[in-house]
Amino acid sequence: MKLLSIVIASILSFGAMAGESNHIIGGNIGYGGQDFEADNGEKYGGGDSVGIDAYYRYMLNDNFGLEGSIFSGSGGIASAFTGLISTVDNISYKGVRAAIYGQIPLSESNSLYAKLGASANELNYDVSGVFGSGTTESIETDGTDFYGAVGWGIRFQSGLGLNLEYQYVPIQELIVQNFSIGMSYRF
Repeated sequence: MKLLSIVIASILSFGAMAGESNHIIGGNIGYGGQDFEADNGEKYGGGDSVGIDAYYRYMLNDNFGLEGSIFSGSGGIASAFTGLISTVDNISYKGVRAAIYGQIPLSESNSLYAKLGASANELNYDVSGVFGSGTTESIETDGTDFYGAVGWGIRFQSGLGLNLEYQYVPIQELIVQNFSIGMSYRF
């Protein structure tokens, strides 16, 4: 019994001295704008956008990591009103992404960061006549696109982190630009 106590105490003390973990989970919620470009090159103001993002990041070292995520979004409140006069309405998207994460420390707990990667996504929207005239056609497409984000983050000694982020996410014919706030936990 004494030997078991010594082994358990050794394992627990080793974990306490090992330093920060390489594993981070987190999520963001964002609000911004979306612009839609039709196949014929015509651009439509897609209105506002609300997006969510949940991710896992593995830090390769103190400044670089790899991140995987699931995300989704749709038009916000203002998009409901622009849908009354636009021919493109009910825009929504979802997907997964992979990105390289890099950060520049500003202090022990603050850093600026960037994410560059790609997303596999699905885009859904309705196309109808002006002012809702004519028939409505529902379109669903999927593809792979660029993903980019820059932001500022703070990490507390408890492992909890907060961040502010700008996301630039082209999703096929749709360009989404969100400003988001998020939380993460290093475990």
